Amino acid sequence: MKTKKYLEIFAREAEEHLQVLRQGSLALEQNGFSAEQVHELLRSAHTLKGSARMLDLDDLGRVSHALEELLKELEDGKRVLNPGLIDLLLIAADALEALTAQAHSGGGIAVNIDAILEGLSTGILPEVQSMAAVSTGENLERESVRASVARLDQIVNLLGELLISRRVFEERNRQLGVLMGRLDGFLGRLRKVENHRLLQEILGDFRRLTMDMGGDCQALSILAEQLHGDAMELRMLPLSTITDDLGRMVRNLAREQGKEVLLVVTGEGVELDRMMLDAARPMLLHMLRNAVDHGLEPPEERQRQGKQPTGRIELNATAEGGFVRLRLAEDGRGIDLVRVRQVAVDRGLLSPGEAAVLSDEEAVYLIMRPGFSTRERVTDISGRGVGMDVVKTQVDRVKGNLVIHSRPGHGTEMFLKLPLTMAVISGLVINCEGEIYAVPLHYVTEIIRLGEREILIEGGQEVIRVRGRTLPLLALRDLIGSPGRPPIAGERATALVLGYREQQLACLVSRAQNVQELVVKGLGSQLKSVRFCSGVTILGDGAPALILSVPDLFSAGLEGGGSHLREEFAARRAATYKGRVLVVDDSITTRTMEKNILETHGYQVAVAVSGPDALTRLAEQSFDLIVSDVEMPGMNGFELTARIREAEETRDLPVIIVTSLASDADRRKGIEVGAQAYIVKGAFDQGALLDTVESLIG
Repeated sequence: MKTKKYLEIFAREAEEHLQVLRQGSLALEQNGFSAEQVHELLRSAHTLKGSARMLDLDDLGRVSHALEELLKELEDGKRVLNPGLIDLLLIAADALEALTAQAHSGGGIAVNIDAILEGLSTGILPEVQSMAAVSTGENLERESVRASVARLDQIVNLLGELLISRRVFEERNRQLGVLMGRLDGFLGRLRKVENHRLLQEILGDFRRLTMDMGGDCQALSILAEQLHGDAMELRMLPLSTITDDLGRMVRNLAREQGKEVLLVVTGEGVELDRMMLDAARPMLLHMLRNAVDHGLEPPEERQRQGKQPTGRIELNATAEGGFVRLRLAEDGRGIDLVRVRQVAVDRGLLSPGEAAVLSDEEAVYLIMRPGFSTRERVTDISGRGVGMDVVKTQVDRVKGNLVIHSRPGHGTEMFLKLPLTMAVISGLVINCEGEIYAVPLHYVTEIIRLGEREILIEGGQEVIRVRGRTLPLLALRDLIGSPGRPPIAGERATALVLGYREQQLACLVSRAQNVQELVVKGLGSQLKSVRFCSGVTILGDGAPALILSVPDLFSAGLEGGGSHLREEFAARRAATYKGRVLVVDDSITTRTMEKNILETHGYQVAVAVSGPDALTRLAEQSFDLIVSDVEMPGMNGFELTARIREAEETRDLPVIIVTSLASDADRRKGIEVGAQAYIVKGAFDQGALLDTVESLIG
């Protein structure tokens, strides 16, 4: 049944696709052929066709299908892009607009559908009259409803601004508190009694003002949250708004293919924002069409496999915090991953080598690549490689996530996770090279601190191990083109572990700051295609922050983008290298203390417990300086120093003797055997040791 509710939803959806068709056609005329642009037009025509057929809008579906065929031929090089073809595309868009208006208003339409279809088929421009729908008066009511929705959107936007203002107000209150603390400290340093009394009065006024502002902030916060919540609820609609007629669509599609299908929908009462529903509708449409066409087998084939002749598709919705989780499962043949890999190679999407190393978990997502289809023959339903591409595009646009599980012979499950609204999200605020960014929180698995030893090299790329999984390591500053090196705090760097689909990667940032509720703003038409960014927000201090596109980060990871953190650690180590010292002492207390003193001041230190042990270490590696005790078992420090001077390789190696022997004779003995310095433990202080080391090896 073409109810008014569904026609209203369809009219809104058609407006967007018609705009894409018109603007894209003009772009082709101005800029010449672009495979990417043609594919975008193809997606819009394909989605319009499917939506029209769901509502039994036959004429609209026929024109959309003919337009889709023309665009596919253009994409495959079977049609030539010329002014006449552009005219055809624009006339088809006009016809679709008129048919949409006619379907919504119930009025008549002055257009020759057969002429449009013939023109799209033959490429000959048809002679058509003006294609304006003849109104029956219902358009007036629709326009008033649309205006009302627009006003509601404006209210939600203004309330979002109110939330921003509230955070700014809270930040100002914090700054006032800091100022008051500074005044309080200054007050204690005043000497004149009268000035002290006057400033004390001012400080009292500050305290009262701070208390008042704190109460005002709390009241404003409560009010803003209530207003924003109430306004958002006005835009919330149940999932049944778009699922009520999915059963009929599945039934009709199954009959066309001679299949028996049962669709079971649960959780229809779960509510989403109206804009999110509009975005979810084409996703579910293409996923269901894919399930019927590719997934479920004909009855006779199912019976041969011991299955019920009627295939079963389950669509389940559950609310999880600020998200809705949609599960679409069918008990069909499953995805043939061997076939998927082969098709990807045949269509030039992957090289044979790339396809061979893909895991099954990665290969299953090849079905979402533009132009991918396992159909050898293009049909009215599939074969153009558009359906799942539409799903991917929409999921990325709304900052959602799609996970696919498939078992050959048992069926396929798709888990679609969507935020309840596109207006407000929870985000992690991060710093990268002094610039502030935000990451949607549902993509962030954890925040980790990395040391140099935790960074591994596999396949020429830096990776890390996190909870038994090997994750590629990317540097955000390299992706977005920020200059300089990421600061390494102490001996560690900060990385975000991000999850998308069933994959994970680690992304290096300067630091993670805090979690905030973010009011999402669009980037505008000029910046909408900027890579790695999906929106912008205003933080509590009034500063803007770009919202990062996590799907783009994962694409960069697949393209081989990596980090150079090991090089950063090595460069830092080289910049701070002050020399390598061997400490020789049989006392664990003494050698540990000396080792800690030297390491704290940037020296690399190894230890030996005796003279022979020290000679062994000297034979294995080189040192810049020796710090040795005298009284040690087997070989004392004087003998060790003499042996060091006798060897060609160590003849010029500086030696510092640190001992409790304080007589002049012992001092002379130390100098005679070749020590450069003699420090008595009884008068020992770390400053003397460090000064001596510094003087000998800088």
